[in-house]
Amino acid sequence: MRHCRVPLVIAFAPILFLYAGLHAQISVVDDLQRTVTLARPARRIVSLAPSITECLFAVGAGDRIQGVTDFCNYPPEAAQKKRVGGMINPSIETVVGLDPDLVVLSMEGNVREDFQRLRSFGIPMFASNPRTLEGIYHSLRLLGTLAGTEDSASHLVARLEARERAVRTAAAGKPPVRALLFVSLQPLICAGSNTFIDGLLHAAGGTNLASRTRGTYPSYSRENVIAEDPQVIIATSEILPSGPTLQGMFPEWGTVDAVRNGRVFPIDADLVSRPGPRALDALEKLFHLLHSSQ
Repeated sequence: MRHCRVPLVIAFAPILFLYAGLHAQISVVDDLQRTVTLARPARRIVSLAPSITECLFAVGAGDRIQGVTDFCNYPPEAAQKKRVGGMINPSIETVVGLDPDLVVLSMEGNVREDFQRLRSFGIPMFASNPRTLEGIYHSLRLLGTLAGTEDSASHLVARLEARERAVRTAAAGKPPVRALLFVSLQPLICAGSNTFIDGLLHAAGGTNLASRTRGTYPSYSRENVIAEDPQVIIATSEILPSGPTLQGMFPEWGTVDAVRNGRVFPIDADLVSRPGPRALDALEKLFHLLHSSQ
């Protein structure tokens, strides 16, 4: 009886194909329009911004994070990670000492000099700068690709998109609400046009009165606020513990619609300032604040 011998290269072809697939090169384009290439999914990641840390945990890559900034306070598990310094002054030596195969940084808070220094060590760098909810979804998908958690990222994005659609649908059935959102009270500074906050206010059914002024974060006078007569005033919680605090600081605002009707609210600064998955918490909170008393 003749035995049929299968050539060795053919017998092992499926195994070799599977091995190659598991270790296929990864390439994505970041928000600096740079192509970032990894030989395999990242296993030792350093995050240089709180929003990025939140994104990495959310897409299921928390166990791959080796280092975070001093300001990365969410989720609670972030406290267990090695601290590498601030966003604008990270310790390059600490970052390099963690032997990362990927450093993710923000174009908003990190500085070009640190970017260049880390690149000089040959460390792959991914720059993130989402300015809209769609930009956040895109960034989450890319981070999932880089960390090898694509399925987790895709499921997360689908849930976030569904929440956004629900808010937009509810807001579409209500009249727009004139609003101002302050990021500083001394001096008075509002979130203006072309900001992440402006996009959230619009999606939640608000008319951001500050978007009509020049600049992304325009200064306001006390008289400006009276003239604009917002129906709702929102301020980040670290500058506004409560509505009565604002009334005590600006007694002349007693004629303003929002103050007169008790529609002055604080909101968690982290929610509205970090372009990450909790932006949907911010969107839902803003919708509630804008429309709950209508």
